[in-house]
This record gives sequence, C-alpha cells and structure tokens, in this order.
Amino acid sequence: MKPAHRRWAVAAASLAALLAAACLALLALVPSDEELARRVEAEFEARMGQKLVVGAVQWRLLGGASVEVRDAQTVQPEPIKVRRVVIHPELLPLLRRQLVINRLEVDGAEVPRSALAAYRGKERASGGSLLLRKLSFNDVTYTSFSGIPVVYAGELDFDDDRTPQRVQIRRPDVEQTTSLEAKRDGTAEGGAHIYQLQVQAAGGSAEGQARLLTTPEGRMSLQGELAPRNVEVESLLKAFNRRSPISGFASGQTELRADGESYAELFRSLHTRSVVEVERAKILRFNMEKAVKSLGEDRTGETALERLTGVVDTQNTAQGMKTEFTQVKAVSGPYTAYGEATLYRRQINAEGKVETGGGVVEVPFTVKGPTRQPEFGIAWGAIAGAVAGTAVLPGIGTVLGAKIGGALSAPTKPQAEPKAP
Repeated sequence: MKPAHRRWAVAAASLAALLAAACLALLALVPSDEELARRVEAEFEARMGQKLVVGAVQWRLLGGASVEVRDAQTVQPEPIKVRRVVIHPELLPLLRRQLVINRLEVDGAEVPRSALAAYRGKERASGGSLLLRKLSFNDVTYTSFSGIPVVYAGELDFDDDRTPQRVQIRRPDVEQTTSLEAKRDGTAEGGAHIYQLQVQAAGGSAEGQARLLTTPEGRMSLQGELAPRNVEVESLLKAFNRRSPISGFASGQTELRADGESYAELFRSLHTRSVVEVERAKILRFNMEKAVKSLGEDRTGETALERLTGVVDTQNTAQGMKTEFTQVKAVSGPYTAYGEATLYRRQINAEGKVETGGGVVEVPFTVKGPTRQPEFGIAWGAIAGAVAGTAVLPGIGTVLGAKIGGALSAPTKPQAEPKAP
C-alpha cells in the first residue's frame, strides 16, 4: 500500500495533467487575435446587417477569461465608434456554445442617434442566446437628433431572467450631481416588477416608483410616477448642454409610460406628462418693460415672473423628442401671458396672448421657425398704447390706447415686424 503522501502526489500530478490537457484543448479551440477580430466583424454583420471594422482583439485565460476589443466602428455615414470594450465570459457555458457574460465594460464610445435607426428591431433577434449579468459604461457620448452631444456613465445589473435588477445613469462632467437610479423592489399584483426611482438634478431631487410588466408573449409595458422638487431649470438644461430661456425652481408631478418588445423599444416609446410650477422664475435675455417702451427694439435684460405654471408633455419619436407645452401661464407685473408651444425637429411653433389692463386688452403673439432663430410676431404698439392709455385714464383709456397702439403698430412691410431674441 502506498504511503498517504505518495497517493496525494499522484492525485495532484494527475489533476495537473488533466488541467493541462484541458487548457491545450481550449487553446486549440480559441483562434488567434487576428482571426478573432475577423470573426467579430463577420458575426456583427450577420446579426445586425451593418459592417463593422475592428482595430484589435485580445483574449486571455489567466486571471479570469476576457476578450478585449479596441477601436471598433460601424461603416455608416455617421458611425458608432467604440474605443474599448472588455467582455468577461464564463468558460464552462462557452464549451456548451452558450454565451454568459458576467461583466461587459464599455470605455469610451460615440453614439449618434442617426446611426441607431439601422438597428431597430434587430436587438430582439440578437439577444436570445446571450445572458448578460452586468453592464458598465464610461465616457459614452450620445448625440441627439438636434446634434447636441451629451456624455453619460452608468451601470446596469441583470437577473438570470434578463430583467434589470438595478439601473444607474449619471452625467459625469457637470458641477451638480445629475443621476437616475432605479432599484428593483419586489413584484406587484399582476406580476409587474416594482422599481423605486431616485433622481438627483440641478440641486433638486425627484422620487417615485415605476412598474414593468412583461406579457407571456414577451411585450413589455412601463408605467410610473415621479415628484420633482426644487429643480433649478437653467442648471438642469445646462447639464445636458442646452440653453434655457427661463430660470427658477420647478416642482410638480410627472407621469411616465412606455411599451415595446425590447428595452430599446421602451426607451424609444417613452412618454412623460408633467404638471409643473416654477418659483422665483425669470425670463432670461428678455425684458418686457424695455420691449414695450421701445416697441420691441430693445429687449435686453431679464423679466422677473410672479408666477409660472404649465403642463409639459414629452414623446420620444424616430426623429427625436417632441415636446409640447400647454396651459402655460406667466404673470409679470401688469402683464399676464397664456400660450402653448411645440418643439420638434429643431422647430418651434407657439402661439398665445398677452393680457394687460386687468385683462381688458388681449394681444396675440406667435413664435415660429427654427429654434435657433425663430420669427416672433406681436403688436408691440398695442401693448404700449394700452399702457399709455391706462396711465391717462384707467379702464376706458386702456381700450382706447390699445386700439390706437394697434393701429400705429400695424406693419406696412413684413420686415418691419420686430424679431424676438
């Protein structure tokens, strides 16, 4: 009978030999870096219908299996570019020709919205054989339909049923914390997954809940509510590289809903409706008093508002976000403005009225054209005349002044109409 240490030595040597044989067999199955890069390109084109150019691919087994892809970009008029992607798969499922990714890291990417249209509907076909447990991304630039680039970072954790367990998205290059976090928190009656929502933005916050329901046929629907509190409007838009026409602290109630057969479709169909009130509001780069007194020639400055309320609806579409403002009411001294507006595809279409003299005089206005330089139409003379009439004779004088001012301000040529800032 062999001594115990001899038996352990033989067992260890046998195990080492077996591991070495397994490694050699695995190495024979794994192609070279160059061959693997070409396989990645071919597989991407077969699944997505778009060509892909890969700069380099490296794989390793020691210290944990991983595949690193560098300098990849799609062949499109506006390509998707990825600086570095690292995939950490499980080895045993690979031997069974199954792809289970414990972690997928994206470090540096440029994603133009115009390029994503080529992949709509294909994410469902490509995701059936893949199980992803964690996705982390950093320095990912998304360029919207309007051409505005915004950098994002975040993490997504998935359960084995491919349902998100935790979603965290943030803006990494802004002064104030701007982030969204959704954590799965049980199941509602009917089988919907419950998520607790937490938003930090522009010095304010929003808390709420969302419910994600998946039908037996695989269709998903999302419904939820948020309650924003003290979110500074100008800072919020600045955090997403947009210039705000107003400032102030917004609070209210937001409802959201979406439906689709994939998470990408959920995002593309997202619709929100917010009833908001803005405290300490100001109209930036526009002074109503100067505009009235100069018949629109001098508008520099700001206009403090005593009250600003309205309803904001947003709808994601194939050509960018469509935003509608309704039931808008702004009060500033003797003036009260009512209106509604639509922002879509870099165009604005707005109309409303300005009241003065306690509502006796109503002056309509319109704002139309490109958002960067819209055409603004209003009878400035009517407002100026109403103000002058009120000063002379309240009540009746307002009406007479408005009529006189309106007559004097009627433009004889289209170019005589003053333009808005």
